[in-house]
Amino acid sequence: MIDAISFTNGTLRYLDQRFLPLQENYVETRSHMEAIEAIKTLAVRGAPLIGVAAGYTVILGLQSYEGTKEEFPAYFDRLIADVEASRPTAVNLFFATAKLKDLFKAHYAALSLEALFAAMNAAAVEIHNDEIANCDNMSRHGVELIKQDLAETLKTRKLTVLTHCNTGTLATGGSGTALGVIKLAWQEGLIEKVITAESRPLLQGLRLTAWELEQEKIPFYSISDSSSAFLMQKGMIDFGIVGADRIASNGDTANKIGTCAHAISAYHHKIPFYIAAPVSTIDITIDNGTQIPIEERNGDELRTIFGTQVATPTTPVINYAFDVTPNQFINGIVTDKKAVTGNYSQELQKLFT
Repeated sequence: MIDAISFTNGTLRYLDQRFLPLQENYVETRSHMEAIEAIKTLAVRGAPLIGVAAGYTVILGLQSYEGTKEEFPAYFDRLIADVEASRPTAVNLFFATAKLKDLFKAHYAALSLEALFAAMNAAAVEIHNDEIANCDNMSRHGVELIKQDLAETLKTRKLTVLTHCNTGTLATGGSGTALGVIKLAWQEGLIEKVITAESRPLLQGLRLTAWELEQEKIPFYSISDSSSAFLMQKGMIDFGIVGADRIASNGDTANKIGTCAHAISAYHHKIPFYIAAPVSTIDITIDNGTQIPIEERNGDELRTIFGTQVATPTTPVINYAFDVTPNQFINGIVTDKKAVTGNYSQELQKLFT
């Protein structure tokens, strides 16, 4: 059983994903600044898991507070701001901090700091438990959608699925979003094998998804990101499913850079392409993908691979961490509540009413 993150007796324990699959390095910390750095550096990554980590990071910050109750609001504001600045694209992070900010607003005046901290601790644990349950729900809804959309193919053979980046236990703390769907589909005999794109520049698909599939004993092949269109052309991929870091109210989806290219290729080859993400990933406050903030990371991530220089230090680099897939290239969005198809602007809104 992969233990991506846990919080016990005031200590956050996480698997440092930067060193996988060659080294399984578990880190324990009671410092909220160390936890923030873990999120920034992708030691902890994956939108749902970032939300879980954000909740626990705030709790670490509360544990170190030594001031008076009157001084606490200013400290809390700084703490939340530091956590929210760690990864600007993953909306799950802001979902977690919003939940804790709401608790503060509702109970600061009436509760002692000890009671307030206990309530926030319980809320952070609830965020984690909810993500585990969300993964199970998403897996069921995703498998139902696959059975429906690919019923004719399933009459004659099992399926080959393309995925990108990592969306399993390492990204969620539960069974996974897109990879959770894949795992359940494999268990139900729907899938023959998985094609996992390498996901440059940090290789989460090659390093992390491949590692998880090996743990689950699910047959797979890893490919370069640019190979998927050719494999679709050759009839080697039946459908694609990926996760999301933020989904706009019209269904436009931000995910790991390279996703949009896969989706456009799938659309051209008439292959279903799905998104799997919890409702907390949907940002109903924005109209479309142009309003999603896209993180641009240090160029050294592209110029180096695991510390080895593969380009000169002066090579100019554009290194966006995410791209946005327009909704017309998405056949369905699988959430923990239901699988959404059709008019995304209407159907996604219903999830919040």
